[in-house]
Amino acid sequence: MKRSLVRHCFILFLLCCLSLSAYAQDFKTLTTELNKTQQDTNRVVALIKLGRYFKEKPVGDRKNLDTARSYFNSAITLSQAIGSTDFLQRALSEKALVFILQEDFKNADSLFNQITSYYNKTDNYSKEAEYWTLYGNNLSYDDKRTLAIRAKCYDKAYVLYKKGTDRLKIADALGKIADADLNEGRFDKAEKELLSVIQQYKAIKFPRIYYGYYLLAEVYSRKDQPQKELLSRIECMNSCDADVHRSDYDASFFHIALASSYRENNKDSSALSHYIKAAELAFKIKDQKYYYDAVDGAIASSIAIKRYKTALAYLNNTPTKFPTQTIEEQSMYVARKMQLYNFLNRNAEAGKFVPTFKKVFNKLYHTLNDNPSFYLVDQFVKNYDGLPQHYIQTQEWGNLSEELKFIQSLPLKRLSAPSRIIISGYKYKVDSAGGKFDIALKEFQYMRRMKDSLTNAATAKQINELEANYNSIKKDKTIQVLNSNAQVQKDKLEKANRQKNITLAGVLISVVFAVIIYIAYRAKQRSNVRLQIKQQEIDNQNHKLSDLLAEKEILLIDKDTLLKQQEDLLTEKEWLLREVHHRVKNNLQIVMSLLYTQSAYLQNTDAIEAIQDSRNRVQAISIIHQKLYSKSNVATIVMADYINDLTRYLNTCYDCNRRRIKFREELDTVNLDIAQAVPMGLILNEAITNSIKYGFDEMGGEIFIKARLSLPDMITLSVTDNGKGLPPDFKLAETSSLGMEMMKALSKQLGGSFEIKSSQGVVVTIQFKIENTSATISGNVV
Repeated sequence: MKRSLVRHCFILFLLCCLSLSAYAQDFKTLTTELNKTQQDTNRVVALIKLGRYFKEKPVGDRKNLDTARSYFNSAITLSQAIGSTDFLQRALSEKALVFILQEDFKNADSLFNQITSYYNKTDNYSKEAEYWTLYGNNLSYDDKRTLAIRAKCYDKAYVLYKKGTDRLKIADALGKIADADLNEGRFDKAEKELLSVIQQYKAIKFPRIYYGYYLLAEVYSRKDQPQKELLSRIECMNSCDADVHRSDYDASFFHIALASSYRENNKDSSALSHYIKAAELAFKIKDQKYYYDAVDGAIASSIAIKRYKTALAYLNNTPTKFPTQTIEEQSMYVARKMQLYNFLNRNAEAGKFVPTFKKVFNKLYHTLNDNPSFYLVDQFVKNYDGLPQHYIQTQEWGNLSEELKFIQSLPLKRLSAPSRIIISGYKYKVDSAGGKFDIALKEFQYMRRMKDSLTNAATAKQINELEANYNSIKKDKTIQVLNSNAQVQKDKLEKANRQKNITLAGVLISVVFAVIIYIAYRAKQRSNVRLQIKQQEIDNQNHKLSDLLAEKEILLIDKDTLLKQQEDLLTEKEWLLREVHHRVKNNLQIVMSLLYTQSAYLQNTDAIEAIQDSRNRVQAISIIHQKLYSKSNVATIVMADYINDLTRYLNTCYDCNRRRIKFREELDTVNLDIAQAVPMGLILNEAITNSIKYGFDEMGGEIFIKARLSLPDMITLSVTDNGKGLPPDFKLAETSSLGMEMMKALSKQLGGSFEIKSSQGVVVTIQFKIENTSATISGNVV
């Protein structure tokens, strides 16, 4: 597990490497693209793409690499012919990378030296450093043949970056040097370098400082300093949590690393919580490898603290999450199952399970010969521990001795302190059972010294302080949430008290609205009935005209007369609708006058302000009806004209000129019917009023109103101010003010979406579909 973790963090730490990802285009597309080009840089690019296409195919097929190199050679030749030096260096670097994949390190080194020499002669130190970094990044960190070259590349890049002023690149380059020193066994040097990197990251406030802490922890792990390793892991996790832009992938990865360190320091309770968090994140991002690593650790920690039911639940549920398992994941699964049998004293079942256990680990054993890295071997020893422990419980000392020989046959490069303690425990048991008490005593004393080294009191205190700091951060967040909830409850109580004073006015307004709507509805019904009757009469007359040819001239005259009557009826209908809108507008003006009169008798400032808000809402509706009866089309209004009138009214109402509040509008000409115009107008009134009242200080500001057709039948309306913005603890779902509730409810009535957020001020956005009307874009910008 740790091997893959180190590989991942190593890749993440290469923050400045050039992109070498394979192009997703297929060969046919790339060939077509090549054929369309002339003898210029576009053809060079096409040749490089084709070369990369074959380079990124499976390395086992040598023909692919040879084909890739031929394309890169063509790109090199063409670049030289057209005199494009930068493209020449790119093509040379691609060819060098092919040599690395073919393990022809001599030619690869020659090409990269040629590239860097060119940029050195032209004093382009930045490019030279980039190519040294690219060279080092593509050399394996665990291949002894290239370790020295890799270190040299990073040293040269670091020296070159120091000539510039980019502090982040300088720090990154030093981090790469530390990584190279770590893999070459220069642990003290790597430690000093990483401490310097971390200080530089702090100085420039680099949010992803946790990569530096992770590599520092790896150094301490190699140096057998588990407590310092744990301190670095905790710092890594704290800084990762503090980065608001960190990925769930990174968070899961660092939780696993921290939990593993807790386990090595015998803090399984702390380890369990981090394993659980890592498993949740890994399942969320569908990463099987991380999920199995986290669940494996959670099971092991649960067993260590005797929470066997929890361990058993994880053991049974894991295969249902990701049914397909790799050999490493199978070994984790059988290892934990054997551990559970041991701790539950189910020796008979454990004995039956031994063949399955050995079969899985024998397969894993053969993979170690191909890649006997420290991390894989170390993890193998820890996971294999279940079988020797079974033989210890059943006192099968001969089998235990055989298993000890098997473990000692592993390609042991170096083991962590916990793994060495495990093997010493086997030796102690075997020697004790064999009567070799003097040797057994030495093994026991060795184990005690190793265990004592893991429990340094001073470092343990520092670990507890960091844990307390980590828990304090989480506690502060919880307190902030509780305070926010308390404030919400307080606001609700204050709102209830205010509502007691304005309930009667609200009821009266509701009754007035209901009566107005009913009258308008009944008037429309009567008008429709009359139109239907007239239409029936016209149909009857037309029928008689078709039957009475003898009275053709008379019927034609009657037809003209009926057509004129129809026009009169349509005119009458339009007049009636206009009259309805006029009366509605007058009635709304009366309501506004009543509200104004009522406010004159109020002493409570909140009540006066609430009535003023109600007057503005009524005025927003009144403008719509005024627009309808004052134009020829009584069914729809022009949204841009309406918004202009509403902003002028609110500008005057709140004396915005004196307060230095300006309005700017960018509106498409859209026709809306009354059913959508009224809720839209109320939402707009609430949003603008909130910005005027709460968004600005004495310096004033600007309110930008924008209405655009994002689709032929979809409109996006936004109100943006550059004022103070929303409070830090503002949450739309928990806000229940009248204005906010009105805007959310009216957005739902429109069948659209509602959003409010802070962005150098406040942005209120609604988006809804236009119904029963035609909309046009005229590019009208006010």
